[in-house]
Amino acid sequence: MRIIITGTGGRLGAAVARHLRDRHRVIAWDRRAMDLREPERIRDHFDAVQFDAVIHCAALTAVDYCEDHPDEARAVNTEAPALLARICRDRGARLIQVSTDYVYDGRLPGLRRESDPTDPLGVYARTKREAEEAVLGVCPDFLVARTSWVFGPDRSSFADTILDRARRGGDCGAIADKWSNPSYSHDLAAMLEALALNPAATGIVNLCNAGGCSWLEYGQACLDIAAEAGVALKCRTLKPLGLHEIPAFIAPRPVHTSMDTGRLAELTGALVRPWREALAEYIRTYHARSAA
Repeated sequence: MRIIITGTGGRLGAAVARHLRDRHRVIAWDRRAMDLREPERIRDHFDAVQFDAVIHCAALTAVDYCEDHPDEARAVNTEAPALLARICRDRGARLIQVSTDYVYDGRLPGLRRESDPTDPLGVYARTKREAEEAVLGVCPDFLVARTSWVFGPDRSSFADTILDRARRGGDCGAIADKWSNPSYSHDLAAMLEALALNPAATGIVNLCNAGGCSWLEYGQACLDIAAEAGVALKCRTLKPLGLHEIPAFIAPRPVHTSMDTGRLAELTGALVRPWREALAEYIRTYHARSAA
């Protein structure tokens, strides 16, 4: 396939481009190559190439920045995907729009299914939900893939930050009252390929590793796995923090957005790897090896 991947300067986009290059003709665009705030330039980019599918990973994901810059957030997160949907429809191409767990209302514990209510709480979440509606409104055969807590080797994530703090020592903590799915960019890239090749993959799918946890559980797992792998840590146990204790948070965050992966397994035809197993592979490959 001839596949355009946007957002290749980020964790997910970079992983997708790397994974697909050996088997498909890939066009990779990062933020410098295509400015999503300029609709005319977006159309010019797509008019100049032939393609069968677009995996749109690019977005403005800084939640608190979006809260303070709503017009920019709407241009990048809503208006640009809506334009891409129209372009793909007119060109007869497939579109996978990467979305977020933040669109769920987050009120009740448990695993969110694709059909569960959405009630986005802040600007970022609202613009991403509006993009979902716009994309599927243009063509219901397109796919919206909701992901969460992505970690991987291309850009620093929560997992890397926790491990860096633990190496330096001092007071280490993580939020104990917010839940979702840690998701390994390597696994997501393979699943996105399977989804792109499956014409039955339409509508909405939860795209993440299996199983939910709190940020505290996630962070503690990082430390435990790293310690077992021989990484020298000065902090071995995280203290629990509450969302209300983080003064830097401007935008509201949904609390319970752990996602069910049943439809993902059905559409990809493969078991979805548990997040702890994926995290262990990542830490042993990229942190334990570098510390050796």
